[in-house]
Amino acid sequence: MVEEQSSSRRDFLARSTKTAAIAGLATLGSCAAEQAGGKLRVVQGPKPKMTGKVINVGMIGAGGRATYLMSQLLKQKEIEVDVKAVADPYKPHLERTVQNIKDATGKAPDAYEGADDWKDKIMGREDIHALLIAVPCHLHAEMYLAAFAAGKHYYGEKPMCVTVKEADALVAAQQRNPHTVAWIGFQRRACRKYQEGIQHLRDGVIGETIAGYGAWNNAWGPLGLPGEGTQIWFGRRKFSGDWMLEQACHTWDVFNWVANALPESASGAGHTGLFKDVDPERDVTDIYNSIIKYPGGFILDFEHNWLMPKTEQEGIFSGIFERVMGPKGGLDLSAGKYYPRESGEIMNFKYDNNPDQDALLSFLRATREGTPAVSGVENGRMATLTGLLVRKAVYEERWVTMKEILAEG
Repeated sequence: MVEEQSSSRRDFLARSTKTAAIAGLATLGSCAAEQAGGKLRVVQGPKPKMTGKVINVGMIGAGGRATYLMSQLLKQKEIEVDVKAVADPYKPHLERTVQNIKDATGKAPDAYEGADDWKDKIMGREDIHALLIAVPCHLHAEMYLAAFAAGKHYYGEKPMCVTVKEADALVAAQQRNPHTVAWIGFQRRACRKYQEGIQHLRDGVIGETIAGYGAWNNAWGPLGLPGEGTQIWFGRRKFSGDWMLEQACHTWDVFNWVANALPESASGAGHTGLFKDVDPERDVTDIYNSIIKYPGGFILDFEHNWLMPKTEQEGIFSGIFERVMGPKGGLDLSAGKYYPRESGEIMNFKYDNNPDQDALLSFLRATREGTPAVSGVENGRMATLTGLLVRKAVYEERWVTMKEILAEG
């Protein structure tokens, strides 16, 4: 969304807030809050239906991430899909996505603009087998639970949810609905270089796992500023859960995979308010660092920063990575490389095609074959709990234990 340069900042912010309301965040946010304040409904839904060779898909959310995921879903040629319907309360996004799908397939899906149409129309359609859900984080749990109740397989964006109670409810829902595929959007789980790297780790290539280093250092942000239309939710804790949940959950999932366990404790500190001059209401953490301890002595050093210089081109300041070290050497999981500590050959892992496309294809295969999701509710729960642990440690600037987080459930 482009604003006139002559606008005052007050008008600028007012229009952005209005845009977010038009997009349904206010309405949907209140619905989610009501559910969060009450009892999360965990029910046994019908067994998902599947007929013929084509998987019929419904889409909930039509923002930038949803549109990108749908484009990748349609690019894969292994399994045929038919996009039956799209629901989004923000008309410009809805119309854009419907047109994109029509351009790609020659057929326009049904379009639903009502705030509750995802519930009343998408979930209730018997001709829809699977769902692609990409909406603001505070809505995830409600929609994912509804998918279980409706007997719909779903690919749901990360984080799986933003509270302990929601995480436990979704695990319980999966247990009650074992035939429903719930693929949580941690695409690294379907990525060959990560799979091979973890296998080398299990085979002892670095010896004992001693230390991990991770980062999300962004020079392309910050996201969620006024003027970005519906994306303003990225800059609001109540919608995103803050960056420890919205973005760093990818990192937590990888290192929980490395450790094959939840962390025991974490410490942290950070900064908010670095972009208050352009967004006085922004309350997410713009920079933070955390030390995370896992069982067995494995320690993770993590940094997350939205203040990286946009002028640097060498990756000195910015970068996203997950690295693990032991007495024999180091694994750079993000780069797909192993470096021996003393001497020996540097090992390169196989690279994939687009990791999002690989993840979506993994979801379609699981849906077709009735196999468990490579990234499901169990690791989704662990990533959410780790995010809550780090967030509390950063907010309170102290060591926080996982026992404290679990007690919040």
